[in-house]
Amino acid sequence: MNCLDCYSAARQTPAIGVCQQCGAAVCSQHAELTEQFLTCTKPVYRTVAVDKPVRRLLCRACTKAHQVYAECCPQSANTVRTP
Repeated sequence: MNCLDCYSAARQTPAIGVCQQCGAAVCSQHAELTEQFLTCTKPVYRTVAVDKPVRRLLCRACTKAHQVYAECCPQSANTVRTP
């Protein structure tokens, strides 16, 4: 499998993984390794983030979209990390 972004630029580069958001194959140059906190809902609809974060591989386009979303819609004040 080859990187979708490299393919768009008429290059063939082996992919190292798949974007967990859009499913595009990505090479090491176009991949972004980020963290994601898994959450669960506790009584009284309180959202709790579970420590430790999991790894998440994203393409650059999805990483940028998530950054814009985070600036627009910051995490809820009710989200709490468990010890």
